[in-house]
Amino acid sequence: MCGSVKPSAAEVADYIRKARDHELSPVTGFELTAEENLRKRLVLDTFDLDLSELERFGYRRHAAEFEPVLDAAESNGLVHRLGDRVQLTPKGFKYRDVLSWMFYSGPVKDLDREYYENLHAANRRARKNMGAAPVRITGVDLREGAA
Repeated sequence: MCGSVKPSAAEVADYIRKARDHELSPVTGFELTAEENLRKRLVLDTFDLDLSELERFGYRRHAAEFEPVLDAAESNGLVHRLGDRVQLTPKGFKYRDVLSWMFYSGPVKDLDREYYENLHAANRRARKNMGAAPVRITGVDLREGAA
């Protein structure tokens, strides 16, 4: 990301100026490894994806992790598979966000949780209406060792 979540008018103007002048630099985020690039492509491109194109990121090395997800998605009518090509079905488009979450790595899920917990902590109205501890959608904490 190259800016804050709730930018001021001055921040927006500065962002536009830097974008125009090719001076944008990230202020938060992390460098994607080949595996994270692979996961990103699975998350964003499953609407029409040729898995053979992911070999540049080492897909075959990680296939044992992703193939069961794709097989389950196919058996539940979320994707069509023809050879190495995967395409979302209409039902798959409906549940795309749920399916994409299955490709996120543990570290990215942890970063996502931390990001939204920090947003909650910084939002006085949310803390007042929902309590000091952030509410998780499922109520299930998937972190290892969490009770």
